[in-house]
Amino acid sequence: MATTPSPSGLSVGKALQDGWRLFRRSPWPFVGFVLLSFGCSLALDWLPSPADGLANGLIDLWVSIGLMRGVWLGLQGKQPTFSDLIKLNPGAIWRLFSRQFVLGLLLTLISGAAFALAVNAAQASPLVEELVRLSVRPDGSDPSQLPVLLAALQALGLQLLRNPISLLLLLLVAALNLYVQVNQAFLGYLAVLKGLGPIQALQVGFTTVQQHWWTVFGLLVLQLGVLVLGVLACGFGLLAAVPLVSGLTASAYRQLFGDDDAAGFLSGR
Repeated sequence: MATTPSPSGLSVGKALQDGWRLFRRSPWPFVGFVLLSFGCSLALDWLPSPADGLANGLIDLWVSIGLMRGVWLGLQGKQPTFSDLIKLNPGAIWRLFSRQFVLGLLLTLISGAAFALAVNAAQASPLVEELVRLSVRPDGSDPSQLPVLLAALQALGLQLLRNPISLLLLLLVAALNLYVQVNQAFLGYLAVLKGLGPIQALQVGFTTVQQHWWTVFGLLVLQLGVLVLGVLACGFGLLAAVPLVSGLTASAYRQLFGDDDAAGFLSGR
């Protein structure tokens, strides 16, 4: 039976407790799955470009869906298995990809417009044209061209930072991007579990999360800290940190949106 969102709002402490509890109850399926995902990514790096990027993107989507499925089962008090995590779900993968694509497009449009205005304000168009010319020239992939590209990029950055208007525009777009990304922290679950369309998922994220913006921001900072600790633990800590971060997100989502599986994400379990 589906539960309703928590009337008390979002508790980061509860999310941390839930995430740690579900990982501690069944750690090995998660550890094995994360280890398998790392192995797949390393193997795919041998593919020529752009096939390696496309393949890694598909692996990332598959891993995201697998982790979401595992932590959701764990939060329901069930024991997720390795087969639960590796199970392919094309419908869920498409919903996740399409919603993330729309969000990425929105952020790109915002950033691109702000960057164009900043370049115009700083009268840095010649530097941008030079940077583009260096990037697309036939020998642009030559390693010896890297210092030239970096020098052009540095000159452009200094030109933008020296102009007060362009600097203000860059700071504003950075703050806006942060605001949007925090509001869309649960976009994946809204797409996969509720089956909301791209625009509707974005709207629901803005409507609900903005009431708890600072708490969600604190949750994301905590997740980043957990991942950093995982990296500092010789990288092996990521085998536990990645599932723990997924559990934090799932618990926080349940507190804000409830646990209704309207899209049948866990059907057949």
